[in-house]
Amino acid sequence: MFDERDLSRGLLSVVGRGWFAKGAAALAVIGVASLLMLAPFGGGTTTQAACPAGIPGQPGDPKASGPLRGTQVAFAKLIDSVAVQRGLPGKATLIALMTALVESDLQNLTYGDADSVGLFQQRPAAGWGSRNQIMNPRYAANAFFGGSQAPDPPGLVDINGWPSMALGDAAQAVQVSAFPDRYAVREQEARDIASAAGIDLTRAGNPYAGRTGAPAGGSVVDGLQDDDNCGQSGGLTAGKPVNGVWPEQKATVADPTGTGGLVTPRTAAWVAAARKNLGNLSMSCWDAHAWNPTSDHPRGLACDVMVGTDSRKSAPARARGDQIANWAVTTAGQTGVHYVIWYGKIWSARRGTWIPYNGGGVYNPSDATGGHFDHVHVSLY
Repeated sequence: MFDERDLSRGLLSVVGRGWFAKGAAALAVIGVASLLMLAPFGGGTTTQAACPAGIPGQPGDPKASGPLRGTQVAFAKLIDSVAVQRGLPGKATLIALMTALVESDLQNLTYGDADSVGLFQQRPAAGWGSRNQIMNPRYAANAFFGGSQAPDPPGLVDINGWPSMALGDAAQAVQVSAFPDRYAVREQEARDIASAAGIDLTRAGNPYAGRTGAPAGGSVVDGLQDDDNCGQSGGLTAGKPVNGVWPEQKATVADPTGTGGLVTPRTAAWVAAARKNLGNLSMSCWDAHAWNPTSDHPRGLACDVMVGTDSRKSAPARARGDQIANWAVTTAGQTGVHYVIWYGKIWSARRGTWIPYNGGGVYNPSDATGGHFDHVHVSLY
């Protein structure tokens, strides 16, 4: 909603286990896709691989119904029963369901990339157990959750601080996938299946149950992320400084969000990538912003992604905004994101962390729109 000059002024008052590679063929697809994705953004130091076709459980798949949904609900109940037996919180079940949806569409597959099989596409060659063991859903769920009696690869309870991580990041910490952004986009589907299965995702529990030498203190009370810790121990990913080189671009492309204005090629490419990775989005990029002509919007450098309501009053809106903001931050090195504002906080590529947002001297940070509680603002270089 404002450009870097506004950003600088505003900050002055505040600042004092699907394994990485699964076969040579998959790597070849990743390499080609990476090169194709980098070009529209016009710079940067790293690339992002597109998801190859044919992997089960991609975002945008039709919602399961009929026999498939019945199978998913049955496996969800089984996974949750393992979590309950071990005294794990509902959040652990939610992360497991998100993971299984991506890896297998929550089905006990007898096939997969390389030697991957089962609900979580665990690999015998990676130490998860024998093929017969992994094909046992209870064994696979226990292996995913980890702990002293589980196989050698670290499971969820073996990861210090997992309860404070974004849900998709916690899943990625176990799976070590080549496509880390895929887990977060399955959250709502996992919640829908859990609801159909009668699973209490707000169930309290010991996050390190079944593990020796675990960190001391506390239990996870619910399946939501903490609201107020600026991503260091909440729903927002802290990210890291991004030092890519992004040549200046002029607004020469028709705004793909239909405003009638022009945006830069980098902004248009970001919109396309966001839609591909996050599904249907209500967003607007170019705007005259007569009340703030130095904003990035009239220069075609910014987009606002709506979450539908004041997220301070809606957990689903908050979760959706966190998902959008986290994706923007974690892919900034590939897309040229300059800064992100969401839920009363601001992240910049230069700093790499979230800090409180004070409105930049232009907006009321306590207002739903001014504080960015009803939309995520993304500015690009």
